[in-house]
Amino acid sequence: MEEKKEVNQEHVKIYDKEMYISQEKLRTIVLIIVVFLIGFVAGYFSKDVINPENTVNKNNLSYNNKINQ
Repeated sequence: MEEKKEVNQEHVKIYDKEMYISQEKLRTIVLIIVVFLIGFVAGYFSKDVINPENTVNKNNLSYNNKINQ
């Protein structure tokens, strides 16, 4: 009887270890996806901050073209 209990407890320990490893893998994958999404959104919204001169020049050119016509 004692041998059966030890085998079952060892099997449970191995199963718990496998579950912990799989949880850590999932947590790492989710973290990578979240960091990528935050970077993508920040890059998307910062495009106007990086090149504000280009947007101002484009607006002025289109405004000047409308006036000249």
